[in-house]
Amino acid sequence: MPLPPQHVLRAVAPFVPDVLVGAAAQAATYELSTRLPPAFNWLGFECRLDDDPRVDFAGCTETWDGGREVLAAAVDNDPEFAGAGPAALIRNWANPASTLFRDCPAVWLEFDMHGRAILPFAFACLDPACSNTFRSRRKRELPPTTSQIIALASTSATLLAPGVDFAPALATVSQLVAALPPGGRALHMAVAPHRGDTDMRIHVSLPASELCRWLQKIHWPGDEQHVRQVLDLLANRFRQVGVQLAIGQQLRPYLGIEAYVNHQAGLCSWQQTVLGMCAARLARRDKANALLQWWGHHRVEMPSTRWKVQLDRQFYVKFVVAQGLRAKGYLAIFPSYCIG
Repeated sequence: MPLPPQHVLRAVAPFVPDVLVGAAAQAATYELSTRLPPAFNWLGFECRLDDDPRVDFAGCTETWDGGREVLAAAVDNDPEFAGAGPAALIRNWANPASTLFRDCPAVWLEFDMHGRAILPFAFACLDPACSNTFRSRRKRELPPTTSQIIALASTSATLLAPGVDFAPALATVSQLVAALPPGGRALHMAVAPHRGDTDMRIHVSLPASELCRWLQKIHWPGDEQHVRQVLDLLANRFRQVGVQLAIGQQLRPYLGIEAYVNHQAGLCSWQQTVLGMCAARLARRDKANALLQWWGHHRVEMPSTRWKVQLDRQFYVKFVVAQGLRAKGYLAIFPSYCIG
């Protein structure tokens, strides 16, 4: 069973770099965590790597460890912490008669934090093979069919933003999925009405070498020059990337490109990429250094369990193409029980 988020944040606090997550953001995040149930097996800070001081927060709940039931009970007790749309999604996800219950293995809750205002939204997982998102066996399992993906996306979008006609967006999603290369999968979707639109955000994973070809195939209307700049920064050090698109009545020029580190060898790859990001003024050097130094792990004792807990600290970077190019860093926290 997952651990209380406030205990996790307390235990990791000495390692959180002030340059990425300032004192006010740390205090606001901890205050939020006291309302969150022990339902998340991943927690993370979203930080801007330029001069923007904003920090957002997120957590992932999965089915395999009982987190779904804990989250659903918490929503019943305090629906406001999740927001109306995410709360409706979570309730449906916990209903054994629903498509989401059967085929959606994970829900991500994200919190846009604007001073005292906390604006939640949710991503639903579209790939049933992600029975454990961070230790998945997707390479050995066939991806879901396009019709299965559309069914999950349609149900999730309607719950997150009722009354919106998602038919044009779903038609585009169908085309995007059909055009994915071998090794590509549709992973998550979200709708975030509090940001001023009802675009469907679709997250896919695919080989980095196929990204430009896939974008051309789907007629993405954005700036391919920025995409090539990102790929030059990654420099073939990352075989797979995450890609996020925004879809309204048509495909938007927005694009997010995510690359990950989760082991020491991957960290070495990132050091060269981060130097390039600083040279391109996509990241401040002090923030980039803090991001690299975040990586590691430590063991702690917590009041909520007799077991020792290991906190693995990992990170990933998201390059955002939208009226230019910018970069974000994500400080990820993976708590797990351990012996000894």
